Amino acid sequence: MSDVLVLETEQTPPTGTQLPPRQPKWTDTFAYIANPDQFCRHNLKEHGPIFRTSVFGGTTIFVGSSRAVQMALNGDLRYTEIGLPQTTMTMFGEYSLFQRPDLHRQRKSALRAGLAGQAIQDYIPKINDVIIQRLQTWPTQGEIALFPAVEQICFDVLVPLLLGVELDDGYFQGLPIPSKAELKQVYKTFFDGFYGLLPWRSSFTAFGRGLQARTRLIKFMQAVIHRRQSEANLDPTADFLSMMLVSQQTDPESVFSSTLIENQCLLQLWASHYEISGLVSSWIYQLGRHPEHFAHLRREQATIQAQSAQPLTSEQLKTASFLDATLQETLRTLPPSSTANRRLTESVVLDGVLYKKGWTLIAEPRIAHILPEHFPQPDAFQPSRFLENANARDKYAYIPFGGGVHACLGAQLAMTIAKIFGSHLLRQFEWQVQGTAPFVQFPLKKIKDSYPMQIARLQQP
Repeated sequence: MSDVLVLETEQTPPTGTQLPPRQPKWTDTFAYIANPDQFCRHNLKEHGPIFRTSVFGGTTIFVGSSRAVQMALNGDLRYTEIGLPQTTMTMFGEYSLFQRPDLHRQRKSALRAGLAGQAIQDYIPKINDVIIQRLQTWPTQGEIALFPAVEQICFDVLVPLLLGVELDDGYFQGLPIPSKAELKQVYKTFFDGFYGLLPWRSSFTAFGRGLQARTRLIKFMQAVIHRRQSEANLDPTADFLSMMLVSQQTDPESVFSSTLIENQCLLQLWASHYEISGLVSSWIYQLGRHPEHFAHLRREQATIQAQSAQPLTSEQLKTASFLDATLQETLRTLPPSSTANRRLTESVVLDGVLYKKGWTLIAEPRIAHILPEHFPQPDAFQPSRFLENANARDKYAYIPFGGGVHACLGAQLAMTIAKIFGSHLLRQFEWQVQGTAPFVQFPLKKIKDSYPMQIARLQQP
């Protein structure tokens, strides 16, 4: 971003430069964790889309305007570095993309081969099969707990695709984690540890329990990798793990060390599982609240089915434009989380605002996605806004998957799974929501496990 002014040491900012508004408060961290939506909306109304806080300690600037978001997301090796809490960085481990910004582009480019493009097309038949099979276990008519029902299917989709692990009981024989149920529980403990704010390595803290779970999962992945390496003729298109193992065998000097592979499998599942589960369950909820969109969605699905009776293909998914729009609008209205925190290594000036060295920046979708200059009537659920002039919108105004250098590596996979899940739901079920859903607000926004939904299986023609 060429108009970011990076100040030299002791350089005086240009005349008229101002600090972001608002004085940080000692209660900011508690207020944000308790309800990020409310925190962001209140301060946006009072101070505008850029404001100072003390969230997570020190001075933290929330940015929601597209130019400030772009500045925050694209400053690596020039004026920013990763600014996540140390507990979170420890959970990531030294081989994560966040720990080595100098290797970020190289590693990200290498990993993309297993998470985008042709790899996604190769995964689609497997995604179809798992979702179709698991939806058959849903009741013909009755009540389900929405998020747990969706989350279980997403877990069953993602574990084979990312970890290269089959989920039948026989597969776990001889592995350090002996069952699918225990793997799921250990992974949840690992996930919860990312957001443990107390840096005590004790089983009495979420962080300590998370580290213990991480150790177990690494040992599990080491055993899985050893087993997979003994297979003859590994297929690099089969899953994310196979892609990395074949790349390692082909070029032992590549980025794919054994340690990187075992860590990356865990982190990719961490980055994908709850985000996709949250998106799909929130999409189901939003459609239940706005049933006027069902007719359009079902017409679109009927047209796709009429073209081919085969399970969904990548080409068919591309034609599901209104389904895609409803998912995009769900991500806009119920973004699951903020983007990665960045810490300023130099003071910078953008648009007359001074951001000081040592401050932390948070590019916040909860602010960016409700700015009326980009999204008129921001509180309305209007999927059509992603069909009309969507390409004309500033790309940093809509950031559910981050942006720039730090755009989410798994965004294409997430949207593909969500579209396949949504397609099969629309073809097989109708549903009704029951009142306003309660949400877990932090660390990821998701519907609470207890929220029920009424479903009924459609009669097939």
